[in-house]
This record gives sequence, C-alpha cells and structure tokens, in this order.
Amino acid sequence: MGMFRHLFGHGVKKVPPELLSAIERAVSNVEPLLKQLSGYPENFRKPVANALEYAHSLAASVPGPVVVDRESYAMDAFVHVIFPSIDSVTEAIFSSLDLQDYLRDFPATDELYALMGMRRFEKSLVGMELSGQTIQRDVVQKVVYFTSHTLENPASTEQQARDLVASSFFDSLVSNVKKRVERRKQSKQSQLQEKDLLMARLRTANAHERIALEEELARTLSSIQSTISSLELSNYAEDFEAVLLNPEQYIRLDQKPIILDSMGIRRDGDDAKLGEEFIFNELIGYDRRDWTVTMVRCNSLKSESFAERLDKAYRKLAIPDVI
Repeated sequence: MGMFRHLFGHGVKKVPPELLSAIERAVSNVEPLLKQLSGYPENFRKPVANALEYAHSLAASVPGPVVVDRESYAMDAFVHVIFPSIDSVTEAIFSSLDLQDYLRDFPATDELYALMGMRRFEKSLVGMELSGQTIQRDVVQKVVYFTSHTLENPASTEQQARDLVASSFFDSLVSNVKKRVERRKQSKQSQLQEKDLLMARLRTANAHERIALEEELARTLSSIQSTISSLELSNYAEDFEAVLLNPEQYIRLDQKPIILDSMGIRRDGDDAKLGEEFIFNELIGYDRRDWTVTMVRCNSLKSESFAERLDKAYRKLAIPDVI
C-alpha cells in the first residue's frame, strides 16, 4: 500500500502534518517528555511512518464486509457458521458497547460498517452420522463454534471504518513500545530491591560469606547502572525502532482454513466432501486473546432501537413464570 510512501522522503526535514500528528500521538502514549529532545520529531519519523503504513495495509486486508443480519444468517453460509442461532445475530450487534455509543451519537443511523471480532473454539462431542443408509451412533465429532462477538470502530462507510481499524492497530503497536519501557522500569525496581536485600545480608555476614555477597552486589550494581542508562530519554528511540520497524512481529493476520458442514462440524480427510471450506482470519497480538475478525455491514438499525430491545428484555424478565 503506497498511501504513506511519501512520508519516508529522504533529505526532507519538514514532517508532513499527518505524520507529525501520528508521532505526537505515539510519543504522548509512551513518554510525553520525549517531545523536549533535540531530535524530536525527526528521530521518530521512520518507525512511525512504517507502522502507519503497516497498520493501514493490515486494516485493508481484513476480509469483508459481510452483511450481518437475520436474513444473512439464513442465506450466507459464513454468517451461519459463526453465529450459534439467528437470535444471537441481533444480540451481537446491539450488545456491542462501541455500537451503542455510536448509535447514541448518531441516532438516525440505519446502516454502518465495523470490525467484528469473535473467539473461536473447538470441542469434541459424541453424535450420530449417516453412512450410506445406515445411522452410526456414538461417533466422536469435532464442533467449531464462536463466542464473544463484538463490534469495534463503527462508521458510516467501509473506508472510514477501515481507517479507524488502522488507527487501533497503530495504537496497539505503540502500546508494545510502552511495554518495552515498562519492563525495564520494573526490572530496575526488582534490581533495587535485590540490592537492598544484599546490603542487609552483608551487615550480618561473616568474613567467608562477605566475599560472595560483595561479588553479587557488584554485579547487581552494574545491572542497575545499565538499566538506568537504558531508561534515559535519548534511548527511547531504539524502542520505537525495535517495534515499529518490525510490526509484523507484534500484530498480524493469520489465515485458518477449516472445512465445516452446516452444523459446524469439522470435516477433514475423506469427510471433506461433506462440508465447505471457510477461511477464518485470526488477529494475532492485538489483544491478550486472539480474535477471529471480519469487517461487517449492519443494516436496518432503526427498525428497533437498542433501548427498545433492552426494554423488551427487562419486561420479559419481570414476567413471572406461569405454573
């Protein structure tokens, strides 16, 4: 994708406004004091520009948009396999917090695009199989199913939604820069605690014990000095380069082809002809958990508002069971 290639211009000192904004955002999230360094913002130009281009390229590669509604559950095999029931389609759409916020801000919205993430699981069950004219019982089957459907980065157009997704991917990469720094800060605290423990032991040590303790203390003091040096602001640019010049190591999409029948049962080997191949895209590194993702298009959002659906649910819970 070439939309950010001009941001790498060699010999050009003036940083384009869109890149400058991204640098400010990234630096503010890691350490705002970096803006006071003499090399700012030029020292962060290359890694941030590279991460921006990667984030937009990754967002553009997310499959879809897939129409997600009650009708598509019946007509689209992909939608059918990722939702456990037709009612869960509506529930997934209207229970997503990002979508709720969006509809509060834009109540007249009837259609939107968003990134949908879900968790993929597999479990073994004992069921029945039809082999020719014979029903086989107690057959071990592997069922693939999806839970925790959620929508993020809703927008009125697909391109706007993908741009928001790219921004989220970029922020995820920057968070890994901050994690590198935080790990060193935590290491410093651990080393200082170790130093205090060694000094306390030295105060009560005998002559034989002091030799080994003094050597260990010297190593610890050396490590502390090295860690303190690495935490100098002038060294933070290396953290940005380590992550943002190698973004694929921190966030990526992995394709997972799986053959499933209409009941969500895996069909491998000789049974492959009984199912259909689906390509699921796994978003790796974006969160502590891996997500199966696709872009979606949601229609007819004004037909029944979220508040109306919530009110219905409350009324249903309030009705006592009839015995």
